[in-house]
Amino acid sequence: MESPELPPAYGWTSSNSPAPLYTECPSSSERVLQTGHCICVVGSSSAPDAEKYVYKSEHFEVRLDPPRWGSAQPAYGLAGTVEGTLTLRKPCSHALELSVSLQGTLTTSASQHASIAVPGINKVTVLNQKTVLFTASSGSTAAVSGEHPFSLQFPHYVAGGTDPLPPSYTVYQPGVSTEISYQLRVDVVRKGLRRHEKLTIPVLYLPKSRPAMPPLEQIPWASRINSTTDERVCDIALNPTWPAHADAHSHKVEDLPVITLTLPISKCFASGDTIPLALKIECPRSPALAKMLSYNAHLSLVKRQKAWISLGKQVSVREQQLARAEAYLADDSQEGTAYLRLELQAGEAGRECSWRVEDVVAVEHAIRLVIFPPEHVKHLPVYRCEVPVTLTTDQYGTLQNELLALSGVPFPALGLSDPNRLSRLQRVV
Repeated sequence: MESPELPPAYGWTSSNSPAPLYTECPSSSERVLQTGHCICVVGSSSAPDAEKYVYKSEHFEVRLDPPRWGSAQPAYGLAGTVEGTLTLRKPCSHALELSVSLQGTLTTSASQHASIAVPGINKVTVLNQKTVLFTASSGSTAAVSGEHPFSLQFPHYVAGGTDPLPPSYTVYQPGVSTEISYQLRVDVVRKGLRRHEKLTIPVLYLPKSRPAMPPLEQIPWASRINSTTDERVCDIALNPTWPAHADAHSHKVEDLPVITLTLPISKCFASGDTIPLALKIECPRSPALAKMLSYNAHLSLVKRQKAWISLGKQVSVREQQLARAEAYLADDSQEGTAYLRLELQAGEAGRECSWRVEDVVAVEHAIRLVIFPPEHVKHLPVYRCEVPVTLTTDQYGTLQNELLALSGVPFPALGLSDPNRLSRLQRVV
């Protein structure tokens, strides 16, 4: 009787030959497996530019001509133009129409445990532009062949809406995933029951954004006395939150601290920049309390990624803290008043951007401030406030220089690109 086949024996890995580190980006000697019939030829840095982005199928060859940003996929900036040439590798008979389309789809997938009412997949079309390269005469067909140049531009807004066209995007939350993908699609419509030929090419849309106003370097020193006289800043009052066991009515309003957060009125900042802030704590009835509260101030920048599921009845939220503020006591010369200056970094440069598609998906940012009472003081409330802010990928005033340097071609925000998306982009729908 033959012995059954056994799996290979496992051996210990010596320290001299450790297992390689895992990475989702393949090396030059590795290949990424993909489904479908689309083959992308991406040349090395020494290859000629004409061989950079070439996609082939049985019937088509598509050469895209975007600038070389160093990305593995064709990437386009704000309102960028997808230009290229479509070549039919062999004549396609009985053709009615040859077209190229630029499509964008927002897909939200929710599992059963994450959705109370309507689990499943929801798809929203955010972009659908089509250009016809060939049309047969009315009532007839023709054999189409040769080269066909094309040009399609990304619009500024989503299809049928007023929200700016969102960037390529992927996020996973417990039980919920959201993806915004863009693709170039080639179609040949043939008469009768003949095969409909198509080729789908994934592309990245990474629009840059910038503040509309120049940044405020620091909160004016005069605002510690009266900030209402300066139109460049605004004040946010912190509301008290009482513990469940405390009686809020047992305290007079004039006995409670008055706390105000001062920040630039634009509330729009470039990612990576420093956000100037100021905090004023006034306790005229308890002069020592102002300085004690200043030590318990916690200010941070948070990022929320939202996805609406169950036909908009539920919102899945993923929250992340991007930065914590550095605070220092700037002035406590006035009795019962503490004035603090704070600096908060707006995330990593080029990698943050606030945007939304109404009632479908959103990326939001907010400044959160929480001030706890001293440990030995049990009768005071906790003070909180949260201020929504807008983050942009680039700094104010950089657009003109960039367009001049690149002959009018918008540079994509490569910092928004997710490396984990590369394998998914190589699938053919």
